[in-house]
Amino acid sequence: MIRLSNFFSDRMVLQRETDKNTVWGYGEGEICVSLIKEDASSEKVFEEKTAAGADGYFEVKLPAFGAGGNYTLKISDSTETAEIKDVTFGDVFVCGGQSNMELPINRTMERYAEEIKTVNDTDIRFFKVVEKFNFHHTEELIENGSWYYAKLPELLDFGALAFFTASEIKNREGVPIGIYNTAIGGTPIKSWCSEATMRRLGLHVKEYEECGNDEWVQNTIKTEAEADMAWREEADKAYSEDMSGNLSGTFEVPGFFEGTPLGAKNMAVYFKKEFTLPAGWSDEDTKLYLGAIIDSDKVYVNGTFVGETGYLYPPRIYKVPKGVLKEGKNIIEIRLLVFRGEGGFMPGKDYMIKRPDGETVSLAGEWEYTVAKEMPFCPNLTFFSYKATGVYNCMIYPLRKQQCRGFFFYQGESNVDDYATYKDEFEAVIEDWRELWGDKNLPFMFVQIAAFNDGNRHGYWGRRSLFTEEQRKCTELPRVAMIQAYDLGEYNDLHPTNKKELGRRAALAAEDLVYGKGTYIPGPEKRGVVFSAADDDTEAAEITFADDIKLILSHGIGVTTDETRNEKDVKGFCYWKDDKSYEAAAEITEANKVVVSYPKDADAISYAWSDSPLEANLYSEDRLPVVPFYIKLK
Repeated sequence: MIRLSNFFSDRMVLQRETDKNTVWGYGEGEICVSLIKEDASSEKVFEEKTAAGADGYFEVKLPAFGAGGNYTLKISDSTETAEIKDVTFGDVFVCGGQSNMELPINRTMERYAEEIKTVNDTDIRFFKVVEKFNFHHTEELIENGSWYYAKLPELLDFGALAFFTASEIKNREGVPIGIYNTAIGGTPIKSWCSEATMRRLGLHVKEYEECGNDEWVQNTIKTEAEADMAWREEADKAYSEDMSGNLSGTFEVPGFFEGTPLGAKNMAVYFKKEFTLPAGWSDEDTKLYLGAIIDSDKVYVNGTFVGETGYLYPPRIYKVPKGVLKEGKNIIEIRLLVFRGEGGFMPGKDYMIKRPDGETVSLAGEWEYTVAKEMPFCPNLTFFSYKATGVYNCMIYPLRKQQCRGFFFYQGESNVDDYATYKDEFEAVIEDWRELWGDKNLPFMFVQIAAFNDGNRHGYWGRRSLFTEEQRKCTELPRVAMIQAYDLGEYNDLHPTNKKELGRRAALAAEDLVYGKGTYIPGPEKRGVVFSAADDDTEAAEITFADDIKLILSHGIGVTTDETRNEKDVKGFCYWKDDKSYEAAAEITEANKVVVSYPKDADAISYAWSDSPLEANLYSEDRLPVVPFYIKLK
C-alpha cells in the first residue's frame, strides 16, 4: 500500500530547475518512480527504482526540469500503483500566517468580481493546507487537500493575497506558479515556531506542555462548543414570539451600542426597519448590505430569511431573491446576538439595498428595536490552533521536503498587544522555516500589518505602531523583505479587501529577493534628520530620504479615495507632547526632503504613527508609502 502526502495529487506543481525535488512516502518492497510526458509521445523522461525501508519509507530525487510541461508521475510498490496527473514545473511559494493570508477571493468579490469572472489560468495552482494541530510531535504527511487551478468556482476559495501575488509573479516571469497556503485566522506567531525554538526562547513552554493532555484538550473543545451552542439556542428562543409590534426604542445605524441603553449588555436584541420602494424592485435579485454587525445576526426581508453570519468580522452582504421586495412598504428584521457586551453596527460601512443596475436605497438612520432577552456573558472559545507549536507540527513540518523559491507571510494582528517579544519570536520563526527547508538564504517576505482602529476613525492611539516597528526590525535578518500595508487598511475592517495592490508589492519584493532583478524597497525610508530653530516658539526637522527617491502626494494604488481628503498638503506628520499626538505642518522642499514644523516643547515627531494612519499621503513615484517612523526629541 502506498501512502503519500495529499500534495502528491493531480495538478501538482514542482519546483523548476532544481535536482532536489523529492518524491517520497511509504510503501512496500520495491518502489518505482517514473515521470511520463502527457503528450502524443508519452515519453518516459525519468525512472528510478529503490527499496522501501523497514518502516516503509522511500524517497527518490528527480532531475532538474525546466518550467512548464504536463507530466504523469507514477509511483509503484509491490501492491499498487499511484498515478498523479497533470504535474508541471514552475516556481513554488509557501504562504503562511493568519486571517489576512487565509482570506479567500470570495471575501473580495465586491471589489474584484468582474476581474475574477474572467480568470481561467491553469498555470496558477493552489494547495490549501487543512487546519490541524499536534502537541506531541511533528507529523510526516498532509492527509487532506488537493491542488486546484485558478479558475471558477475553485478560485473563490483561493487566498486572495496569494492569488494576486502569484498572478503578478507569473505575468512578470512567464512561468507556472504553485502556492501552498498554510494559514489560519487568529493564530499568533507562537503557533508557527518549533518546539525546540520555543524552549530555547523560554516562551510558552507551559502552555505547550498543558496542551499535550489530549483528554483535557478534547474535553475543553467539546464542553465549550456545547456551552456556546446552548447559549445561542437559549438566545434564539427569545425570538419565538412576534416582536414586530412590541418595540421599545430606536437606534441610529450605524453605530456602537456603547453609551446607549443597549450598551454593556449580553443579549438577544431585535431590530426592525421599514422602508419604501418604487415599482420594479421585485423584478430581479438585489443585494442587501448591512455593513458588519457585532456579533451574530439572522436577517429577514418581508418575512423571508435571506442570510446569517455567526461572528463579527465578515461583511454582511445578503442576496434578496426576486419577488421578495415589493412596491411600497418593506420590512427588514435582524435577530442580533451580542456575546460580550460590545455590540453594534460598524461605522463607515454600507447599509443599503442595491439593484444590479446600481440604484440604491439607504438603510442608515433610525431603526426600531427591543431587547428580546438579556443573557449571561458568553466566553470566547479556546482555539487550540492558537496555542504554541501545534500547527507548526502539522502544517509546516510536513511541507519541508517540497522545494520552493521562498516564503510569503502575513501575520501579526493577534500579537499587537504582545509586541515586546515579537521580534524574537518572529525572527525565530524565519530561522525555523529556513532550517526546515535546509536553506538559510531562502527569501522570506512578510507583510507589515494594515491600518485598523476598531471602527474608531479618529479614535485612540494604541500599540499598533509599536508592534509594526518590531516587525520592521526583523528586516535586519538577511534576505528578508517587509511589504507595507498600512495605507491599504480600513479603520473599520480587520480584513481589508485591497489584496491586489498588496500582491503587486509582494511581487516587487520577490523581484529582488527571489529573481535578483532590481533593488526592492518597502517604501521611502528616513535616512537623516537635521534640526533647526524656525522662530522663538517653533523648531523644524529636515528629513531626508534616499537620493534616488522622488516624493509625491498621493493616496496609493487601488485605495478607495475619500473625497474629503486634501492631497495638496503633506499629511501624516505629528508632534507629541505628554504622550498625545497633534498634527504637524510639513512640506516637501526637495525631491527627497520634507521639513516638519513643531513646537519647541514637543517630545517627539512622527510619521504615520497611529493605529490607522490613513491620512498619510507621502509616497514614492511608484506608489510605495513612506515607512512610518518616530523620532524622540528629548
